Amino acid sequence: MCYRNFDKLAEKTSPQITGTAYLKEELTPTQIGALKDRILALENVQRVSFKSKKDVVDELQSFLGAAGTSALPGSELFPDVLEMEVKKDLSSDKIQIIKGVVARLPEVAEVDFSDDWLAQYKKISQVVKILGLVVMGFMIVGCSFLIANFMGMRHQSRRNEIEIVNLIGADRNFILTPYIWEGIIEGVAGATVAITILLFIKTLFAGFVSAHWSTFLGVPTWSFLSFTQVVVVFAIGVTMALLGGITVFLRFQEDTL
Repeated sequence: MCYRNFDKLAEKTSPQITGTAYLKEELTPTQIGALKDRILALENVQRVSFKSKKDVVDELQSFLGAAGTSALPGSELFPDVLEMEVKKDLSSDKIQIIKGVVARLPEVAEVDFSDDWLAQYKKISQVVKILGLVVMGFMIVGCSFLIANFMGMRHQSRRNEIEIVNLIGADRNFILTPYIWEGIIEGVAGATVAITILLFIKTLFAGFVSAHWSTFLGVPTWSFLSFTQVVVVFAIGVTMALLGGITVFLRFQEDTL
């Protein structure tokens, strides 16, 4: 669930590669307009928008929760900027070409693009995904052993009854079926509890996000698991229960040999 919201947040905050050109001081509106036209005429540049020093400071104050309360220290050092939006999935080489052309313009002091940030995000996203799968794998294996041991203990505690039923001619499936159903019911119950806890956590985070971060992040709600992921949670619970049932079956085989 954390990975899903992390991915959603990244898509909202940076749906595609953007660049920022920090302008030199004392440029006239005519110069800024001409500069916008020159940058917009570059290949693969889709949109160019101007933000004055005041707009940049106001956005930062809004993010920090200090809008309208006090002047931001050092705000006089912020320059006017031009924000550039380039085509989606543009290669790194082409981005560097655009960056080099814009940086050489006499009105531009410095240029920064978000491609480095996106590259780091992709690496972090991949690590989080792999780490999540590894942790999930360890949890499944560990919980399967716990369930198998508990079901094995139940088998041992009912050993006398099983032997009696076995002696009077009961079929092996008749003896083992209650263990399988018991495990499946407990697996479904455990998955239901897990989903309920996640839903409770999601509700808490949704209130926090909507109260403090929704305006800046553009994510008004904390996303829950998708329908497919909920189904996977229940499937994992039932699978672990079946693994426990197999353990009981193996112990029953040992006892009957």
